[in-house]
Amino acid sequence: MHFQRDFSISYRRMIELAPKRFAQWLLHRLIPPAAERYRYRPGDTVVEDFAEFSGLPLPEVARQVSNFEEINADEWSSMKQTEFAARAANFYGQSENFAFAILSANPRPAAVVQKLDRFNPRVMQAIRAHPGKRFLDFGGGIGVFCEIVCRLGKDVHYLELDGLASRFALWRFKKLGLPITFIEAQPDRISIPGKYDIVYTDAVLEHLPPPLQLEATSALARAVEPRGLMVFLVDLSGPTPQDPMHHEVDIRKLHGILSNEGLSCEDGLYTFCSIWRRAGAPFSLGTSPR
Repeated sequence: MHFQRDFSISYRRMIELAPKRFAQWLLHRLIPPAAERYRYRPGDTVVEDFAEFSGLPLPEVARQVSNFEEINADEWSSMKQTEFAARAANFYGQSENFAFAILSANPRPAAVVQKLDRFNPRVMQAIRAHPGKRFLDFGGGIGVFCEIVCRLGKDVHYLELDGLASRFALWRFKKLGLPITFIEAQPDRISIPGKYDIVYTDAVLEHLPPPLQLEATSALARAVEPRGLMVFLVDLSGPTPQDPMHHEVDIRKLHGILSNEGLSCEDGLYTFCSIWRRAGAPFSLGTSPR
């Protein structure tokens, strides 16, 4: 059976049909490993910073991070808006709880790097090795990956909706003395100003309705400079009781858009974690990329 080409069946059905060892590999490639329930550890600097920023006691912040799935699902189901778009705009812009979900995966910078290395070690290798300076984090959450890349010497641009997550990120950038540029996103349209040597997005597209997923994917591709790099991570699990705000994602269609926009997949085609490049003349020796 040609698993890579026959995507008329579901990913999970493919896994059921595959030999056991290959199925384990396929599952790891298609769907990110489930995260363990958060437990606070001294040195979780981002969680500690959020306690300082919010004025909440650290044990209370840790408790809410640990229970974010139940808290967010309850908040989502209790919202008065009936249309998904209106509910999503209110949730992501106004929710005081969504930040706890982001904190669960970003308790400290080292945890983010370790997560990416579990997904694919080539992600961090490619970002570190790329000579370009202009970096965009599309839907940067609480800004932890922006911090990581800024410390690599990149010129970082952080694109996010106005809300608690971005207010915390900007507070933290200032506290850490990081020169990161904020680009305010809009909940109902996609706008990416400028072009970048490295474009990165992680667990953002599944929060958008399908038409905006297509628009965002195209805009992200067009934002990649010649010789540029894109890292494209998307949660493919769809809506669940724990994440009712997620949408289904047609990864074949999104990757097809990236290809049609002139990018070539270097690793992870049709999986949740992929690396893309745009062709172009190499950087000249002895000159610095802008």
